[in-house]
Amino acid sequence: MPHVAQPYVAGTPQAEVIGQAVTAFLDNLQADEIRPLLPKHGLDNINPDQWYTHQSWLNVLRDLENELGGEASMTFVAFGKQVVQSAVMPDTIKTIPDVLNALHDIHHLNLRNVPDEEGYSLEKRGDGDYLVFHNTPNPDHVIYGFLWALAARFKQPSEQFVVRIVPKNPRPDICRSAFEVKWGNSSNL
Repeated sequence: MPHVAQPYVAGTPQAEVIGQAVTAFLDNLQADEIRPLLPKHGLDNINPDQWYTHQSWLNVLRDLENELGGEASMTFVAFGKQVVQSAVMPDTIKTIPDVLNALHDIHHLNLRNVPDEEGYSLEKRGDGDYLVFHNTPNPDHVIYGFLWALAARFKQPSEQFVVRIVPKNPRPDICRSAFEVKWGNSSNL
């Protein structure tokens, strides 16, 4: 049976996240809400090149959601967008299809000691139309912000794009949630 990630639960007890992914949260506009939570989980001095336990980081995100309630979604989207600026990514990525096809590898460049199935898979529904299957313990709004910023960064100048959370997960056997990513001219969105 494949591993399906659970919200806020690291894929393994040994799972680790690279510090530069954590610092993205501290560099976004909503950083004041998260800084006070870091010392509680042993994350007070983040070195971008050091590895930290993923569960500690997920505990910070869970505490933030508990503290902010419904307002946490804005903070999570802002974080997801900021991660695009600091996440480790291959230099060969030039387009939206390139980055979508690299999502699983990007996840595994920024985390280690996680199950192979943790990350992302895709279904291409047509030119400029993909379903992204999200199988990580991160909140959906973080992933929404991440996908939105990736599409904005890698779209062609003449392209527009849309990212949507799919309301009913079409593949609960392989993922926690799914996102629709479409791009092109406005008539096909």
